Amino acid sequence: MKLFLSIIIAGLLGLLVFFGPVGIYLLCSTIVGVLFRTCILIREIHKQVIPAGGTDKAKEVYERYLIEKGEK
Repeated sequence: MKLFLSIIIAGLLGLLVFFGPVGIYLLCSTIVGVLFRTCILIREIHKQVIPAGGTDKAKEVYERYLIEKGEK
């Protein structure tokens, strides 16, 4: 259903090109707005997945391994 809706919306936006310069302007501004909003959402998801100032578990384990290896 979402795919069908996306196809319909893309078709309607494609028809804007036939309205001359005004249609092309509206189409380009819509595309730029979607791209801008996508970048913002990706940034928010990144902040939630990787917290700022979080510890790197792999680095800690590797450093502990080096210390243990040096003691033997």
